[in-house]
Amino acid sequence: MKNKNYWPHAIIAILLFGVVMVSISITIALKNPIQDENTYFGKKRDVDWHINDIIKEQNHFNALYTIKPIILDKNANELAHNPFIFPYMAPAHTPDAPDSKSKPLPQDITLHIALQTNTDKAPPIFHLYLDSMHEANKLQDLGILKKEADNLYTSGALHLPQGRWKLVLKITYDNDKSAYFESEIFVENHDE
Repeated sequence: MKNKNYWPHAIIAILLFGVVMVSISITIALKNPIQDENTYFGKKRDVDWHINDIIKEQNHFNALYTIKPIILDKNANELAHNPFIFPYMAPAHTPDAPDSKSKPLPQDITLHIALQTNTDKAPPIFHLYLDSMHEANKLQDLGILKKEADNLYTSGALHLPQGRWKLVLKITYDNDKSAYFESEIFVENHDE
């Protein structure tokens, strides 16, 4: 009987397996391009270059104004407070314990911003956006908040899609300066 060597076949099989795995990973990478974050409505490189100016404008806004966001359902009942924070100061990770203040929101909500001011300058302009937590370039413009009363700004009735989202508040003040706040929300359909 002749002694057969199988190791050359094993080497070729391993090499072919490696080529197949590399081509599969390249195909997956081409179908799923890199998602660029646009937290401050600009490219990451530009934001990195100007982050000190952004922080300075944010601190200047915080010295002039204090905002208190209130989320109401369609029956005007106040819902749990989802804090709006400056994205640069956001915590690095979500705590393991669930936050008792942050509860799922219904699809139909209204956002009210109570503004306390320490200045007599022109009032700021509040612009609201809805951003996807999972997909790039899914920023939806929800419009400008209207002044309802003295220092109270209100969005129109918002019908939000189900899922996990970020409400992004861009505030323009002193004609050309901007401040940014965002809040993570989870929207559920409560009508069922």
